[in-house]
Amino acid sequence: MTRIGGFGLALAVLFGVSYVVGTTIGPSQDSAGPAGGAGQGISAGAGGAAAGTGGTGDGAAAVGGLAISAGGYTLDPAELTWPAGRSSAYTFRILGADGRPVTAFTRAHDADLHLIVVRRDLTGYQHLHPTRDSAGTWSVPLRLAVAGVYRVFVDFVPASTGTGSHTEATNGITLGTDLTVAGDLRPAVLPEPTRNVTLTGGYSVTMQGRAEPGESSTLTFTVAHNGRPVTDLEQYLGALGHLVVIRQGDLAYLHVHPGDGGGDNHGDGHVHTDGASVAADESPELSFATRFPSAGSYRLYLDFKHGGQVRTAEITMDVVAGRTTSPTRPAGTATPAHVH
Repeated sequence: MTRIGGFGLALAVLFGVSYVVGTTIGPSQDSAGPAGGAGQGISAGAGGAAAGTGGTGDGAAAVGGLAISAGGYTLDPAELTWPAGRSSAYTFRILGADGRPVTAFTRAHDADLHLIVVRRDLTGYQHLHPTRDSAGTWSVPLRLAVAGVYRVFVDFVPASTGTGSHTEATNGITLGTDLTVAGDLRPAVLPEPTRNVTLTGGYSVTMQGRAEPGESSTLTFTVAHNGRPVTDLEQYLGALGHLVVIRQGDLAYLHVHPGDGGGDNHGDGHVHTDGASVAADESPELSFATRFPSAGSYRLYLDFKHGGQVRTAEITMDVVAGRTTSPTRPAGTATPAHVH
């Protein structure tokens, strides 16, 4: 009798512990559910993941590229690990809410889908354009030179909702997943904020602008070659420049192009420009109207084409709450012409 009573007491304790743990941890929620999409982030918009790409709330704007599944779409990569230093075909599918591969997309910025790869220390940036077969499998050659954890972003507009211009909150979808390269990991330190960078081939890029968390801002870039402003940039992805912005830490993602005509972040994962790429007077300035979601450090990747070659300028920018002048432009200088 004593042994039975002791056994019953042990069961009571066990069930009690199980109840406490269960109520403390609660049910699991994936990124496509309310926990992953109810907050505002760069691409989720006011409706969270259901409206765009899912993310966590910053209060000021929505964040994109943080979830593998959002808005009824799921990124289905064939691999989660990758060899170092060898080019192989990276393949993946975009699945709809019914679990089937999506095969209809709205062409945006000269491509059905944009794929961005960057290591979590914000090095190794690549902007790629995969091809899709009739079954809905995307493929693109990918070479990752060094070990580390990389973030893969896919940016697209579903045919069922999109116009191709990224001007509506429900148009753009940005999903993300990690890709691990084994080996000797040597993380890089994020370069200090600057407004001037030098590229190979005699090119340089200067950035001007100011940024306040949650407020509309304008960044203006000037490209020079051998010290002379470049006034004959070539079209690349349907525009004269292409800008990707990624926040340090969680790798929240913004994807921008000149000439969209929006002048604001519409909450779809894309910060739109004011339409003033290179002006009729051959001004070499490229302007982007942005809305940074929070204070923090951001890495900016500006792609431009000149002399038949696409080049990328990488710039670090700090966004600080309450700052009236940007670290990228000395106080007292003129406001860029495209600032609104």
